[in-house]
Amino acid sequence: MSTDYKPIDCNFYDELEAAATQRRRVDLQYFNDLRQLCLGSGVIDTLFIRDKVEFMRLKSGEEIRLDHLIRIDDKQAPGYADYPDFSCGC
Repeated sequence: MSTDYKPIDCNFYDELEAAATQRRRVDLQYFNDLRQLCLGSGVIDTLFIRDKVEFMRLKSGEEIRLDHLIRIDDKQAPGYADYPDFSCGC
């Protein structure tokens, strides 16, 4: 996966900020650094910038690059608008 950071859509960032402020658990779909699809959930602890790259840190301590996010809950990241939803309706 490219290491060049691609800034995310401002409206999507607002969704992340709202979830962090509300301290609510969110369902996540994202790519890790090896370009593997990851599904999970957690509470967003903080949003931060390191070396000009935006990240979110979950309460668990896991850090996720914001441009690797595919979906948070039912909100599709604009950069992945054509990407299928792999969440389980179980």
